[in-house]
Amino acid sequence: MSNISIREMVWVAFFTALTSVGAWIAIPLPFSPVPIALASLFALLSGAILGKWLGALSQSVYFLMGLAGIPVFARFTAGPGIVTGPTGGYLAGYIAAAFVVGLLVEYIPVRQKAVRFAVGLTAGTIVIYAMGVPWLALVTGMSFPAAMVVGMYPFLPGDALKIMMGVVLCLSLVAQSSHVWRTPAAKDLARQAESD
Repeated sequence: MSNISIREMVWVAFFTALTSVGAWIAIPLPFSPVPIALASLFALLSGAILGKWLGALSQSVYFLMGLAGIPVFARFTAGPGIVTGPTGGYLAGYIAAAFVVGLLVEYIPVRQKAVRFAVGLTAGTIVIYAMGVPWLALVTGMSFPAAMVVGMYPFLPGDALKIMMGVVLCLSLVAQSSHVWRTPAAKDLARQAESD
């Protein structure tokens, strides 16, 4: 990832912007400090479409923008207080999730594109919770089971829908990007098509 082209920089910025917009589309829950937001979907898609390094880079930029005070987090919030608050673990999890999704989509030994995307997006979702829920418990002082009740369980049906939507979007976007975007996922799928 040492030499990033202008095209790649543009798409990194694009997914950073998408994650920001997804965070603004948020529904607060009265029983939880964690809102329902579309940001996680775009964080996962960044890894699936851009690959592990560029996907993680797009989410790192998003995280750093919010940390610096640019209101890109849910409900137009920003600053160190948000990063160190109850949702900070989820936000950091976006970076790790994008990397894991990109890694699995690129290297998982399965030829079916839909399966590769589904596995990657599911694993990325697990990574977000693996970082978000323990941090939520630590910051709020609640027990880990209680943190799962308010910070994971209510979101699982929506996450299942996001994964299904994500697979459909990935298949559609990568089919186009093989000719336009030249992303890592598109290149890999193009190589498969040539060998079939």
